Amino acid sequence: MSDVDVELLIRRPGRRRRWLLPGLLVAVAAAAAVAFVLLQPEESGVVAEPQRVEAATGQLSTTVQLTGSASAERSTTLSFESSGVVAGVAVQPGQSVRAGEALATLDDAAAQRRVQTAEVQLEQAQLRLDDLLAEPEAADIASARQSVESAESQVLNAEIALARVLEPASAADMATADQSVANALGQVSSAEEALARLLEPASASDIASAEQAIANALAQVSSAEEALAALLRGPGEDEIGSAESAVTEAHAQLSSALSREDASWDALGEAFEEYCDRYGHLNDVAEGTCAAQLPFSDDEVAALHDTIEGRTTNYRRYANGLIDAHVTFIGAAAAHGSAAAGLVAAEARLAELTAPIPAGDRYQAEQAVEAALANHVAAASRLEDLRAEPAEADVFQAEQAVEAARANHAAAVARLDDLHSPPADDEIEQARLSLDGARAGLVTASARLDELMAGSTANAIAQQQLSVRLAEILLEEARAAVDALTVYAPFSGVVDAVNVHPGDRVTAGLTAFSLSTSGSIVIDLAVTEAELLDLEVGQAGLASFDAVDGSAYPVRVASISRVPNAAQGVVTYDVQAHLLAGAELAAAADALEALGGAAGLSGLGAGAGLDGRTGGDARGGASSGGIGRGGLAGGAAGGILGGLELPEGVTLQQLAEALANGEPLPEGVSLPEGFTIPPQVLQRLAQASPGSTAEGAPGQAAAPAPRLLPAPGMTASVTVLIDLREQAVLVPVAAVRQIDDAWYVAVPASSEDDPSLTFERIAVEVGSSDGVNVEITGGLEAGAAVLLGADSSGVAFSATQLQADQLPAGGFGTGRGFGGGGGAP
Repeated sequence: MSDVDVELLIRRPGRRRRWLLPGLLVAVAAAAAVAFVLLQPEESGVVAEPQRVEAATGQLSTTVQLTGSASAERSTTLSFESSGVVAGVAVQPGQSVRAGEALATLDDAAAQRRVQTAEVQLEQAQLRLDDLLAEPEAADIASARQSVESAESQVLNAEIALARVLEPASAADMATADQSVANALGQVSSAEEALARLLEPASASDIASAEQAIANALAQVSSAEEALAALLRGPGEDEIGSAESAVTEAHAQLSSALSREDASWDALGEAFEEYCDRYGHLNDVAEGTCAAQLPFSDDEVAALHDTIEGRTTNYRRYANGLIDAHVTFIGAAAAHGSAAAGLVAAEARLAELTAPIPAGDRYQAEQAVEAALANHVAAASRLEDLRAEPAEADVFQAEQAVEAARANHAAAVARLDDLHSPPADDEIEQARLSLDGARAGLVTASARLDELMAGSTANAIAQQQLSVRLAEILLEEARAAVDALTVYAPFSGVVDAVNVHPGDRVTAGLTAFSLSTSGSIVIDLAVTEAELLDLEVGQAGLASFDAVDGSAYPVRVASISRVPNAAQGVVTYDVQAHLLAGAELAAAADALEALGGAAGLSGLGAGAGLDGRTGGDARGGASSGGIGRGGLAGGAAGGILGGLELPEGVTLQQLAEALANGEPLPEGVSLPEGFTIPPQVLQRLAQASPGSTAEGAPGQAAAPAPRLLPAPGMTASVTVLIDLREQAVLVPVAAVRQIDDAWYVAVPASSEDDPSLTFERIAVEVGSSDGVNVEITGGLEAGAAVLLGADSSGVAFSATQLQADQLPAGGFGTGRGFGGGGGAP
């Protein structure tokens, strides 16, 4: 064994302890069994027969485990754009709708009347324009007549105004005038109070409060400046030196703890061997303590202690020595863990002290100083305002406000007096002059009508064209108002909630419907910085939900945000994956099948397939450790063939079987021009054996397994396939040994019928490992028999023993875990 190999064993005692914990990987458990056999005393005569395994072809893969929550790919709430009464609701909760489909409508009687009015106005304006263009003289006459009508209207209004002046004021006018006087009086009072507050000097309490505010602001400035200075000053050399010393001491404590742990382990093994050498022939010892694995469990220690009672002094000495050695080892292991934790804490403290000041922290400290200074300036300014005399401009403005309020009050009183008294002669005269002016305008318009009997002007035509355009705009707005009374589906989906009913009166903006694409589910994931670097858009994966037992859902990474989310010092990034269906499932079939093996999943034919409506038959057997090929084939075929219209009596399964086997299509089926199916999909259709049944009964088709989509908000566990190795020969890591810088496996040297089974070593070339299996790149073919436990010399294989040039760029052999060889043919 080389010096490098010994150094590797010294540095990695944890790998030796890993097989001591119950319930770990099968291959490591096999290595533990071999070690146990080696610990048996030579004179016991117990020989464990080596375990025979077969070198198989498989693939190693890299995956990443993520968590997130499900949500609909699109969801929204819909509301009416205007208020009104609901005339009808066309949908119910759970109903599927298409984009643009009407969901509900408000009563549109008033809006339709406005549309009709706008149509009439447009028609009138267009007719007038037509008249101007066709018959200019008639148009001029029409315009003049309109002027005459307007003048007549003005005369009528002037006559009404004169009659109003001459008749006495009504009770409503009197009440309005009284209210105006009261309002004006209140304004006078408010203005006078404001002027008095301005002229009154500041009170002692106000000045004291302002001075206290200045003191508080000064304290805030001092505190902020001290915080900024402390941040810029950073830790002192003594503090950093102390942290470095703590790290050095922690390293020493960890090294010492490792030495004590190794020594206690060796002592425990020696005590175990001595005890079993002397008393292994006893039934209760051989079947209990000597059959157990080190270290003992609490129950095994208690059982050993129970055997002491009534035994000889020598037995008690050896039994107590074994118990004491076990207790010493447990204490040493605990000390090792404590020392490792102390080293991590010391290194973290040193890194914190030596790290540069974050720009964000410095910026926040500087902003805090500036804010405190600003508060101090504001407090000082407030104190100066309280101590200073009021500005002349402020006093003048307040005095003007008082005068204006008094003037308004006087005007209101005068208006009330006018209503109580008969109208003045000048007011009557003014109303009569207005009437005379209106009559003069009527005379002028009548004269213009007489003068414009011949021809129309370009100005008149342009004005009428503008009138037509205005009428068109009003009509468009009226029709838009009618359309706004109906709520339409902005996209195809499922109605989740209906909050309105016919006859309800609703207001604009009130949520009436909730719509989502519940048939198209996405998973929102929050990934760490390390996970982000491994993810790419388009990678396939499998999602499982705690609330949906027995189903795994194929997914694909749809989007990756590079914008960080920082919360409590943890940075995450938003990643979204969506559940696959149809053609997407066919495209991802290879990656998903490999992922099934990587994740150690089995029997997922029903989980990975979808029904005929959304992407294939859910039936199909499961490959060894992988997703069922039948499920993937059904999903792929469903996505490609699902859009075809089939004659009555012809199923999608029959069509898929005919295509896979190269047989004639069922009667009445014709494929569109240029229709093709990828070769890999045809191959999977053939492998899936669509004529078989889930129960194995010949000729009897099994019903598709139900496909339950997860509901929005459900928690998801997602396994994403990052990379996949090429096909290679795989053997358990316990089968490979390193002797003199070379790698060997043990193979049978005689036939299986020979009871004295022997072995021989074969030199092999190794590749990457996932901790369970290792790639054999040369020296051994698939299907060869390999022995576990036949060869105890050399160093057992470890993924960490690979050289850097043996590891692929994707990081196989170290880092994240690999999937097993499931999914291999």
